[in-house]
Amino acid sequence: MASSEIKIYGKTYKVKPVSSSVDMQDVAALVDAKMRELSGVKGKSSTVDVAVLTALNLGHELMELKQTRQGDSDQHSQRIDGMVQKLEESLEAIKSKGVSGS
Repeated sequence: MASSEIKIYGKTYKVKPVSSSVDMQDVAALVDAKMRELSGVKGKSSTVDVAVLTALNLGHELMELKQTRQGDSDQHSQRIDGMVQKLEESLEAIKSKGVSGS
């Protein structure tokens, strides 16, 4: 993949995309917006401080999403296990009663 130029917090960077499913311009826009948001809240902070706060913020959001996704996955697994158990119980009931052909 070819490198592209992105602009974050007034500085231009040349980057190579790591995934074709995510546009680096979109990522850069997200990081830039978050840095500008945090610099406005924090007041006069150095670019490094704003970058670290942004990384912490985005890292926190990512970890929350992963935990939520894991929780959703666990819930789905439990529901599937419950359905499988009910199906097995129904199958056993059918086997024990026998199937009558009328």
